[in-house]
Amino acid sequence: MSALPLPARAGRSFKASTVAITLSLTIVAAIAACALLAPPLLGYSNDLNMGEALQPPGAAHWFGTDNLGRDIFVRTLSGARTSIMVGLGVSMLTLVAGGLIGLVAGYLRMADTVLMRIMDGLMAIPGVLLAIALASLLGGGLATVMIAISIPEIPRTARLMRGVVLSLREMPYVDAAIASGAGTPRILLRHVLPNATEALIVQATFVCASAILAEAILSFIGVGISPDLPSWGNVMAGGRQFFRAAPWVIAFPGLFLSLLVIAINLLGDALRERIDPRLSGRRA
Repeated sequence: MSALPLPARAGRSFKASTVAITLSLTIVAAIAACALLAPPLLGYSNDLNMGEALQPPGAAHWFGTDNLGRDIFVRTLSGARTSIMVGLGVSMLTLVAGGLIGLVAGYLRMADTVLMRIMDGLMAIPGVLLAIALASLLGGGLATVMIAISIPEIPRTARLMRGVVLSLREMPYVDAAIASGAGTPRILLRHVLPNATEALIVQATFVCASAILAEAILSFIGVGISPDLPSWGNVMAGGRQFFRAAPWVIAFPGLFLSLLVIAINLLGDALRERIDPRLSGRRA
Protein backbone atom coordinates (compact mmCIF):
# COMPACT_ATOMS: atom_id res chain seq x y z
CA MET A 1 0.00 0.00 0.00
CA SER A 2 1.54 3.29 -1.10
CA ALA A 3 2.00 6.09 1.36
CA LEU A 4 -0.21 9.14 1.10
CA PRO A 5 1.41 12.21 -0.44
CA LEU A 6 2.49 14.91 1.99
CA PRO A 7 -0.46 17.31 1.25
CA ALA A 8 -2.95 14.49 1.89
CA ARG A 9 -1.20 13.47 5.10
CA ALA A 10 -1.10 17.11 6.21
CA GLY A 11 -4.82 17.53 5.49
CA ARG A 12 -5.74 14.37 7.36
CA SER A 13 -3.52 15.46 10.27
CA PHE A 14 -5.21 18.87 10.34
CA LYS A 15 -8.69 17.31 10.54
CA ALA A 16 -7.62 14.82 13.20
CA SER A 17 -5.95 17.53 15.28
CA THR A 18 -9.07 19.70 15.03
CA VAL A 19 -11.23 16.89 16.41
CA ALA A 20 -8.70 16.19 19.17
CA ILE A 21 -8.45 19.87 20.13
CA THR A 22 -12.24 20.22 20.23
CA LEU A 23 -12.71 17.07 22.30
CA SER A 24 -9.95 17.86 24.78
CA LEU A 25 -11.03 21.48 25.21
CA THR A 26 -14.61 20.31 25.79
CA ILE A 27 -13.51 17.95 28.57
CA VAL A 28 -11.29 20.57 30.21
CA ALA A 29 -13.98 23.26 29.95
CA ALA A 30 -16.65 20.91 31.34
CA ILE A 31 -14.52 19.99 34.37
CA ALA A 32 -13.59 23.63 34.98
CA ALA A 33 -17.23 24.77 34.68
CA CYS A 34 -18.44 22.06 37.06
CA ALA A 35 -15.72 22.95 39.55
CA LEU A 36 -16.74 26.62 39.52
CA LEU A 37 -20.51 26.39 39.25
CA ALA A 38 -21.90 23.03 40.35
CA PRO A 39 -21.55 23.10 44.17
CA PRO A 40 -23.04 26.62 44.63
CA LEU A 41 -25.86 25.99 42.17
CA LEU A 42 -26.80 22.64 43.69
CA GLY A 43 -26.50 23.85 47.27
CA TYR A 44 -23.99 21.19 48.29
CA SER A 45 -21.76 21.89 51.28
CA ASN A 46 -18.40 20.59 52.46
CA ASP A 47 -19.40 20.39 56.13
CA LEU A 48 -18.70 17.45 58.42
CA ASN A 49 -21.66 15.17 59.09
CA MET A 50 -20.66 12.05 61.02
CA GLY A 51 -24.20 10.72 60.81
CA GLU A 52 -23.76 10.24 57.05
CA ALA A 53 -20.22 8.85 57.05
CA LEU A 54 -19.31 6.47 54.20
CA GLN A 55 -22.69 6.68 52.49
CA PRO A 56 -22.68 5.06 49.02
CA PRO A 57 -23.53 7.11 45.92
CA GLY A 58 -27.21 7.92 45.69
CA ALA A 59 -29.76 10.67 45.20
CA ALA A 60 -28.69 12.55 48.34
CA HIS A 61 -24.97 12.30 47.60
CA TRP A 62 -24.18 11.62 43.97
CA PHE A 63 -20.62 10.45 44.64
CA GLY A 64 -21.21 9.20 48.20
CA THR A 65 -19.52 10.52 51.35
CA ASP A 66 -16.18 10.00 53.09
CA ASN A 67 -15.44 8.80 56.63
CA LEU A 68 -16.28 12.27 58.02
CA GLY A 69 -19.60 12.53 56.16
CA ARG A 70 -18.31 15.07 53.64
CA ASP A 71 -19.84 14.94 50.18
CA ILE A 72 -17.37 13.44 47.67
CA PHE A 73 -19.04 15.26 44.79
CA VAL A 74 -18.28 18.62 46.40
CA ARG A 75 -14.76 17.59 47.38
CA THR A 76 -14.03 16.22 43.91
CA LEU A 77 -15.10 19.44 42.22
CA SER A 78 -13.31 21.54 44.83
CA GLY A 79 -10.24 19.44 44.15
CA ALA A 80 -10.64 20.23 40.46
CA ARG A 81 -10.26 23.94 41.28
CA THR A 82 -7.08 23.23 43.19
CA SER A 83 -5.64 21.01 40.47
CA ILE A 84 -6.41 23.52 37.72
CA MET A 85 -4.80 26.32 39.76
CA VAL A 86 -1.72 24.17 40.33
CA GLY A 87 -1.51 23.23 36.65
CA LEU A 88 -1.83 26.82 35.44
CA GLY A 89 0.48 28.20 38.12
CA VAL A 90 3.22 25.66 37.48
CA SER A 91 2.92 26.20 33.72
CA MET A 92 3.38 29.95 34.11
CA LEU A 93 6.33 29.62 36.50
CA THR A 94 8.00 27.00 34.32
CA LEU A 95 7.53 28.90 31.06
CA VAL A 96 8.87 32.15 32.52
CA ALA A 97 11.91 30.62 34.24
CA GLY A 98 12.66 27.86 31.75
CA GLY A 99 11.91 30.05 28.76
CA LEU A 100 14.23 32.79 30.00
CA ILE A 101 17.06 30.33 30.73
CA GLY A 102 16.67 28.64 27.35
CA LEU A 103 16.46 31.98 25.56
CA VAL A 104 19.73 33.20 27.07
CA ALA A 105 21.52 29.84 26.75
CA GLY A 106 20.49 29.38 23.13
CA TYR A 107 21.55 32.82 21.98
CA LEU A 108 24.59 33.60 24.15
CA ARG A 109 27.25 30.93 23.71
CA MET A 110 29.17 32.11 26.78
CA ALA A 111 26.18 31.45 29.05
CA ASP A 112 25.18 28.21 27.34
CA THR A 113 27.70 25.89 29.00
CA VAL A 114 27.11 27.11 32.55
CA LEU A 115 23.31 27.22 32.37
CA MET A 116 22.93 23.87 30.62
CA ARG A 117 25.24 22.08 33.06
CA ILE A 118 23.03 23.34 35.90
CA MET A 119 19.94 22.14 34.03
CA ASP A 120 21.57 18.76 33.38
CA GLY A 121 22.29 18.42 37.09
CA LEU A 122 18.63 19.03 37.95
CA MET A 123 17.46 16.64 35.25
CA ALA A 124 19.67 13.90 36.70
CA ILE A 125 17.35 13.77 39.73
CA PRO A 126 13.96 12.09 39.10
CA GLY A 127 11.35 14.82 38.94
CA VAL A 128 8.89 13.31 41.44
CA LEU A 129 11.63 12.61 43.99
CA LEU A 130 12.94 16.17 43.65
CA ALA A 131 9.42 17.56 44.04
CA ILE A 132 8.84 15.39 47.15
CA ALA A 133 12.11 16.58 48.71
CA LEU A 134 11.38 20.23 47.95
CA ALA A 135 7.79 20.01 49.19
CA SER A 136 8.99 18.38 52.42
CA LEU A 137 11.56 21.14 52.95
CA LEU A 138 9.29 24.04 52.01
CA GLY A 139 6.23 22.74 53.85
CA GLY A 140 2.63 22.45 52.75
CA GLY A 141 0.63 25.13 51.03
CA LEU A 142 -0.53 25.88 47.50
CA ALA A 143 2.30 28.28 46.63
CA THR A 144 5.09 26.06 47.98
CA VAL A 145 3.71 23.01 46.18
CA MET A 146 3.68 24.98 42.92
CA ILE A 147 7.32 25.97 43.44
CA ALA A 148 8.32 22.41 44.35
CA ILE A 149 6.68 21.01 41.20
CA SER A 150 7.99 23.82 38.95
CA ILE A 151 11.69 23.35 39.72
CA PRO A 152 11.95 19.84 38.19
CA GLU A 153 10.03 21.04 35.10
CA ILE A 154 12.23 24.08 34.42
CA PRO A 155 15.21 22.16 32.92
CA ARG A 156 13.04 20.40 30.32
CA THR A 157 11.48 23.66 29.22
CA ALA A 158 14.88 25.36 29.18
CA ARG A 159 16.38 22.68 26.94
CA LEU A 160 13.41 22.84 24.58
CA MET A 161 13.67 26.62 24.37
CA ARG A 162 17.42 26.44 23.85
CA GLY A 163 16.97 24.07 20.90
CA VAL A 164 14.41 26.37 19.30
CA VAL A 165 16.59 29.44 19.81
CA LEU A 166 19.64 27.68 18.35
CA SER A 167 17.76 27.26 15.08
CA LEU A 168 16.15 30.71 15.15
CA ARG A 169 19.39 32.62 15.68
CA GLU A 170 20.60 31.40 12.26
CA MET A 171 17.57 32.84 10.46
CA PRO A 172 18.07 35.68 7.96
CA TYR A 173 15.88 38.13 9.90
CA VAL A 174 18.14 37.76 12.93
CA ASP A 175 21.19 38.45 10.76
CA ALA A 176 19.39 41.49 9.35
CA ALA A 177 18.61 42.76 12.86
CA ILE A 178 22.25 42.35 13.87
CA ALA A 179 23.39 44.17 10.73
CA SER A 180 21.03 47.04 11.49
CA GLY A 181 22.69 47.51 14.86
CA ALA A 182 19.92 46.10 17.09
CA GLY A 183 21.06 45.14 20.59
CA THR A 184 20.80 41.64 22.03
CA PRO A 185 17.72 42.34 24.24
CA ARG A 186 15.85 43.81 21.26
CA ILE A 187 16.76 40.87 19.03
CA LEU A 188 15.65 38.37 21.66
CA LEU A 189 12.37 40.10 22.48
CA ARG A 190 11.39 41.31 18.99
CA HIS A 191 12.67 38.56 16.71
CA VAL A 192 13.49 35.36 18.61
CA LEU A 193 10.92 35.07 21.41
CA PRO A 194 7.79 35.68 19.25
CA ASN A 195 8.85 32.88 16.90
CA ALA A 196 9.39 30.48 19.81
CA THR A 197 5.98 30.98 21.40
CA GLU A 198 4.32 28.09 19.55
CA ALA A 199 6.76 25.58 21.01
CA LEU A 200 6.29 27.11 24.47
CA ILE A 201 2.50 26.88 24.22
CA VAL A 202 2.70 23.18 23.37
CA GLN A 203 5.17 22.63 26.21
CA ALA A 204 2.81 24.43 28.59
CA THR A 205 0.09 21.84 28.03
CA PHE A 206 2.41 18.95 28.92
CA VAL A 207 3.75 20.82 31.96
CA CYS A 208 0.19 21.50 33.11
CA ALA A 209 -0.79 17.82 32.89
CA SER A 210 2.41 16.72 34.61
CA ALA A 211 1.91 19.29 37.38
CA ILE A 212 -1.66 18.16 38.08
CA LEU A 213 -0.49 14.56 38.37
CA ALA A 214 2.52 15.51 40.51
CA GLU A 215 0.33 17.50 42.91
CA ALA A 216 -1.98 14.51 43.31
CA ILE A 217 1.03 12.28 44.10
CA LEU A 218 2.44 14.74 46.64
CA SER A 219 -0.90 15.23 48.37
CA PHE A 220 -1.64 11.51 48.34
CA ILE A 221 1.56 10.70 50.24
CA GLY A 222 1.04 13.61 52.66
CA VAL A 223 3.68 16.17 51.60
CA GLY A 224 1.49 18.27 49.33
CA ILE A 225 -1.44 20.55 49.94
CA SER A 226 -2.96 20.57 53.42
CA PRO A 227 -6.17 18.51 53.80
CA ASP A 228 -7.98 21.73 54.73
CA LEU A 229 -7.88 22.62 51.01
CA PRO A 230 -9.42 19.74 49.01
CA SER A 231 -7.32 18.37 46.19
CA TRP A 232 -7.73 15.13 44.32
CA GLY A 233 -4.61 13.76 45.98
CA ASN A 234 -5.64 14.34 49.58
CA VAL A 235 -9.27 13.34 48.90
CA MET A 236 -8.03 9.98 47.61
CA ALA A 237 -5.53 9.75 50.48
CA GLY A 238 -8.42 10.08 52.94
CA GLY A 239 -10.07 7.01 51.42
CA ARG A 240 -7.08 4.66 51.45
CA GLN A 241 -7.98 2.82 54.63
CA PHE A 242 -11.65 2.53 53.58
CA PHE A 243 -11.01 1.42 50.01
CA ARG A 244 -12.67 -1.99 50.37
CA ALA A 245 -15.73 -0.63 52.18
CA ALA A 246 -16.03 2.67 50.30
CA PRO A 247 -14.19 2.54 46.95
CA TRP A 248 -16.07 5.60 45.69
CA VAL A 249 -13.94 7.88 47.88
CA ILE A 250 -10.95 7.11 45.64
CA ALA A 251 -12.73 6.14 42.42
CA PHE A 252 -14.44 9.45 41.57
CA PRO A 253 -11.50 11.80 42.23
CA GLY A 254 -9.25 9.33 40.39
CA LEU A 255 -11.61 9.28 37.41
CA PHE A 256 -11.68 13.08 37.19
CA LEU A 257 -7.89 13.22 37.56
CA SER A 258 -7.43 10.72 34.73
CA LEU A 259 -9.88 12.51 32.44
CA LEU A 260 -8.29 15.91 32.95
CA VAL A 261 -4.69 14.70 32.52
CA ILE A 262 -5.56 12.68 29.40
CA ALA A 263 -7.50 15.61 27.91
CA ILE A 264 -4.65 18.07 28.46
CA ASN A 265 -2.09 15.64 27.03
CA LEU A 266 -4.37 15.04 24.05
CA LEU A 267 -4.59 18.80 23.57
CA GLY A 268 -0.79 19.08 23.63
CA ASP A 269 -0.36 16.31 21.06
CA ALA A 270 -2.97 17.86 18.79
CA LEU A 271 -1.39 21.31 19.01
CA ARG A 272 2.03 19.83 18.25
CA GLU A 273 0.66 18.11 15.16
CA ARG A 274 -1.13 21.30 14.12
CA ILE A 275 2.14 23.24 14.36
CA ASP A 276 4.20 20.54 12.62
CA PRO A 277 2.07 18.13 10.50
CA ARG A 278 5.25 16.22 9.58
CA LEU A 279 5.00 14.53 12.99
CA SER A 280 1.91 12.61 11.91
CA GLY A 281 3.55 11.88 8.57
CA ARG A 282 6.41 10.15 10.32
CA ARG A 283 3.94 7.98 12.24
CA ALA A 284 1.94 7.09 9.13
